[in-house]
Amino acid sequence: MAMRGDRITLTTDIEALGHRHHAGDQGTVEEMHTGGGLVVRMDDGRHNFPTQDEVITEQR
Repeated sequence: MAMRGDRITLTTDIEALGHRHHAGDQGTVEEMHTGGGLVVRMDDGRHNFPTQDEVITEQR
């Protein structure tokens, strides 16, 4: 389960706010929501909103 501050890698393509991030793109979790939703700041500076099922979390 991803926690705030964790580094993640997308496992699928996701479009958010008019921009598409691709599987393999990475970012940092900023917020977690009930139901598994995440707010992630991707490495390109844009936000994305994957679910827990759409990311791999790097080990701490």
